[in-house]
Amino acid sequence: MESIPTKQLIKTAFGTAPIMGLMLITPVFILTNGLNHFNFFILWAGATCAITFAWMFHIAFLAFIKHPWIKTWKRPLMVTGIMYGISFIAFYIIDPQLKIDRSNIEIIRLTNILAVNAIIFVLTDLILTKENKNKFALENANLKLVNLEAEYKLLKDQINPHFLFNALSTAKALIKKQPQLAEEYIIRLSEFLRASINNNRKTIPLKEELALCNEYIALNKIRFGEALKFETNITINMENYTVPYFSILSLIENAIKHNIFTTETPLHITVSAYDNYLELTNNKQVKFVLEDSPKTGLKNLNERYKLLNIEEIVVKETATQFSVKIALIKK
Repeated sequence: MESIPTKQLIKTAFGTAPIMGLMLITPVFILTNGLNHFNFFILWAGATCAITFAWMFHIAFLAFIKHPWIKTWKRPLMVTGIMYGISFIAFYIIDPQLKIDRSNIEIIRLTNILAVNAIIFVLTDLILTKENKNKFALENANLKLVNLEAEYKLLKDQINPHFLFNALSTAKALIKKQPQLAEEYIIRLSEFLRASINNNRKTIPLKEELALCNEYIALNKIRFGEALKFETNITINMENYTVPYFSILSLIENAIKHNIFTTETPLHITVSAYDNYLELTNNKQVKFVLEDSPKTGLKNLNERYKLLNIEEIVVKETATQFSVKIALIKK
């Protein structure tokens, strides 16, 4: 059952009734020479009460009659009929005091009542239209939020399977060539996954993300040894910031994946944090591939930043260096 903004309608009724009463009484009072010396304020109060009653009829019909026709022009005509009947009875009670030509007063009274109800109809229609727009806007915002949540979850859920696939491929390669090293790698991998794979948060404290990165680097050093160099340069209080979950780690994984490195020509990865930003930099020693990289990892991270309403990541690339700058999120 559709609800109506009853409080807003009642508030509007009490706010507009005195104004409409004043507009109704003033010209009649002037043209009829004071309605035979009736007190203006008494007449104004009476008109205000009558208009308030008209408002209450409209609100009651809207609240209790749930048929579409009640929101059409039939409602003001119905209320006009009711109000005219009441005024007809009331008018003849005080008619001996007024002594006005009935041929004119009947037309004036009917016209006034119809005009009042037409104005009330327009005002209620405006209020109901505004309420419906607000309701639809809220529903659309909630739907958009649900869609964004689902889209963000889909993007985040792509991270762990992708990482796990790469890790298992590394373990498979180590098993064939270095079984003992493979065993150490798998033990370390299980500990790392236990700490990271069940995280359902959108963001993670910067300190925790960097701890995961250090674990990931230690995991990869089992395979690459001194060919992989990693350092951090943090000049801010890490307790005050968060980052999207697995954001820094995915950048480190991206650097390892797309570069070739040996003990003689190691890969240097540096994570620096300053002001409200974090920047990951690595030297370029790009692997030779037949096709250009689709850069899925960077696109994924950029989309996650967009969905969190944070400024997009900034990628800088030269002949010798590659860097990605991301915004830190203040707690």
